[in-house]
Amino acid sequence: MPRTSSLHSITSRDGGDGSVKKRIVLPAMLLLSLLLAGCQYTAAPADLLRKPQISADKEQLLAAVTKALPEFSIMMLPHSDNGQEAIRLIDLDGDGADEAVVTYYNEYSSPEIMALRLTENGWRQWLLVEQPLAREMTWLSIEDMDGDGTKELAVGWTGAFDSPAVLELYSFQSKAVRNDKGKLKLPPSASLPFSLAETADLDRDGNTELAVISESSSAGAAAELVVPVFQLTMYTWEDGRLTSKARTTLPEGVSLFDRMIMGNISTRHQGVVLEGGTGAHSLLTFMYAWNGRQLTLVYPTPELEKQGYGFSGKPTFSEDMNGDGIIELQRTWEAPGHEGVPYSDSLWMNEWLQWDGRTSFNKVAEQYVDPSYGIRLDIPESWKDSYTMVKPPRASYGIVTFQYYNAETDEIADLATVYVVPLSQWEGVEHVWRDEKRLFRSLGVHSGNQYAVSFHEDGLESLTAASRSDAQEMLKVRDSFSDYLSIDFAE
Repeated sequence: MPRTSSLHSITSRDGGDGSVKKRIVLPAMLLLSLLLAGCQYTAAPADLLRKPQISADKEQLLAAVTKALPEFSIMMLPHSDNGQEAIRLIDLDGDGADEAVVTYYNEYSSPEIMALRLTENGWRQWLLVEQPLAREMTWLSIEDMDGDGTKELAVGWTGAFDSPAVLELYSFQSKAVRNDKGKLKLPPSASLPFSLAETADLDRDGNTELAVISESSSAGAAAELVVPVFQLTMYTWEDGRLTSKARTTLPEGVSLFDRMIMGNISTRHQGVVLEGGTGAHSLLTFMYAWNGRQLTLVYPTPELEKQGYGFSGKPTFSEDMNGDGIIELQRTWEAPGHEGVPYSDSLWMNEWLQWDGRTSFNKVAEQYVDPSYGIRLDIPESWKDSYTMVKPPRASYGIVTFQYYNAETDEIADLATVYVVPLSQWEGVEHVWRDEKRLFRSLGVHSGNQYAVSFHEDGLESLTAASRSDAQEMLKVRDSFSDYLSIDFAE
C-alpha cells in the first residue's frame, strides 16, 4: 500500500457482524470540518458546532475543495477502500508533491473523484474521474502498480439494476480530455467486468498484482434456474496496459463473494483468501496460492471439505489475527449442546487456522469473538473440548455464558457469564450483585460500557462427581480471566 497522508482518517464500524467498512455520507462542509478538526463521532453535539481550529494550509485546501465541488454535492467514502478518507493527500504523478484526492457524489447523485494540485496560486482543480452510468463507487485503490513512481487508480463502479459493474483503471500518465463541461477528465486505460477486487504486491518485486472476481451465469438443471459462475483473474499493469496473468473458475455454491484479502498465506507462500455467501447467513471460504504464474486452490482440501471445513453457518473474517504477517483462516461451528436454538440466539465457536505451506492447517488460536462489543476471549487451555456457550437472558446485560459441557454424558453447567453494562446503569447493577453476594470481577471500561464477568461456582451440584471435578478445575481461571480478554474495535 502506498504511503499516504490524510487530513484525518474516518472509519465506520459495523455494529453487528464485524469490521466491514461502510460509506459515510455527510454534508460536505460538516465532513470537511470533521476531517480538518479531527473530531470523533462520539463527540457531543455541542462539540460539533464549534468552529474547528485548523492550520492555514488546511484551511486553504478546505476553501479550494469547497469551491471546486459542484453545488449540492455530498462527500462520501467508497464501500471498500485501501484508505479511509474522503480527502487524501498522495503524490499521484511522482513529482514529490502531494495532490488532494476527493471522493463525492455530484449534483446528480453520481460518484466522482476529483484531484487538486497545489500551485503557486494555491490549490486548483486538476483532473476529474467520472463514470456517468455509475450510481455507487464500490471499490477504490491508488497504487504504483508497475513501480515507475506514478500511481495508477483502480475504481469499481456499480450502476443501476440493469447496468453491470465495471472496474476501470486510470493512469496518471494518460492524456486528459475535456468533458462536456470543459473540465479535464482522465479517461480509463482499461475497463473490465467485476464483482470484487483487491491489490497487493504478492511477488514482493515492487509491482502490484490486481485480483478481480467477475461473474457470469449458466443455466441450472431447470431451465428457469440461473446459476452464478465466478472467475478469479490475476492482472498486472505492464507497459501501459492491463495484462492477464492467470484465471481460474471458482467453486460452485457461492451466491455472491463478499470479501477478498491478499498477502502471505504461509511462511513461504503468498495468495488470496475469498469469502462468499451461500444463503442468508452461511459462507464458504477458499484460499488460493499464487506463484507468479498460476493460482492453486489449497483450502479446503477434498479431505477437509468432507469434514465440513471451508463452510461456516455465520459470516467469517479471516485475517492476520496474531500479527505474525500471515493470514489465518477463521473457522466457526455452532456451540455444541444448543444446536436447536433459533439462529438469532445461537453462539459460535471460533478457531484460527494457519497453513503450513504443505498439507496441514494448524490451529493457532481458539477464541470467543463478539465484534459488536469488540471482545476477543482466548479460550483457556483447561476449557478446550469441555465447554460450550449460551446466551443469557436479554434483560441481564449478559452477552455470553460459558458452560461446562461433557459431550459423552450431555452434562451442562454454567461456569461464567460476561456482561456489558452501560456506565449509566452500572452503579445500580453493581449494588444488586453485591446484595446477591454474586462473585464478579470488573474487566474494564470501554466505549461507555462497563465490562464484567460473574462466576457460577455454586451451580455445579447437578454434575456427577467426575464432571464436577473437571468443572472446578476450569473455574481456576477466575483470578486470571482478564488476561485472556481483549477489547478492541476493528478499524
